[in-house]
Amino acid sequence: MKILPYLTLSLIASLLVGCGSATEESSSTISLFNGENLDGWEIQNGGQFSVADGVLKINKGTGWLRSADTFGDFKLTMEYRFMEKDANSGIFVRTGPTSHDDENGWPNNGYQVQCFDTLEGEYPLGFIIPYGAPEFKSDSSLDALKSVYKPAKEWHTYEISCQGETVEVKLNGTVITTATEIKNLTGHIGIQGEHGHLEFRKIEVTQP
Repeated sequence: MKILPYLTLSLIASLLVGCGSATEESSSTISLFNGENLDGWEIQNGGQFSVADGVLKINKGTGWLRSADTFGDFKLTMEYRFMEKDANSGIFVRTGPTSHDDENGWPNNGYQVQCFDTLEGEYPLGFIIPYGAPEFKSDSSLDALKSVYKPAKEWHTYEISCQGETVEVKLNGTVITTATEIKNLTGHIGIQGEHGHLEFRKIEVTQP
């Protein structure tokens, strides 16, 4: 009689562990950059993107690099560095396939996570910029940004999580921006060319 409760608890514990494992295994991570070429990407509007020595390079210029696939809920992990002080770029998420018909040729319907080597201005590193998408609410911390910022030539890590109507931006493990009431629930991932030199060595997407 005294053994039954123990067995019952053991069985429940085993089931809980099994459920936890199933949850973890249900997510999948894919690499969007193979270190060799731009397979899985499409250069838009004459963007100056290339691959050499295992890294993806932005060689100044404008335009943007658009993922061939679209994504809904996901976590985007990117490792990048500014190759010069004040280098400028941006990371697009849940962004439409179309672009502005102007000299820059950037997207006209999405959201940009700022990837500009600056801690000043209206949109410093890690803040979110609207690019023709519906309005949203955003809360960002400049103090948090300053605490984890690294200068040019050092590697940064972005973790950009899109879940429902919420987008969260982490820089080097610290939350910088949380945006809510995001209305575009699916779209392309992209990298902006904005006259700067940057390098990327890891681009991964984890989906539930």
